[in-house]
Amino acid sequence: MSKRTIPVPDSDFVLPADLIIEAIGNDSANDGVDSVELSEKKGFIIADPETCQSSRPGVFAGGDTVTGPKTVISAMGAGKRAAKAIAEYLLTN
Repeated sequence: MSKRTIPVPDSDFVLPADLIIEAIGNDSANDGVDSVELSEKKGFIIADPETCQSSRPGVFAGGDTVTGPKTVISAMGAGKRAAKAIAEYLLTN
């Protein structure tokens, strides 16, 4: 049996947000990113593998934008590490 999404009638909603981070696909378009250090060869954001902090203090990155295409599990792990590091950063700065 294959899994598929099933639309739920009248379930649409609007969620206000100040920032939306697109996480669809497996490619990273870092063109125009000039506030953080990028790798010379592929143009990925350079970030600490443990904290996901970029070269700019307070800016964190993970997933395909750092490693290139990998698994969802890899991106989820980066998200978890980044969330912990962001919380620590906010509490100490």
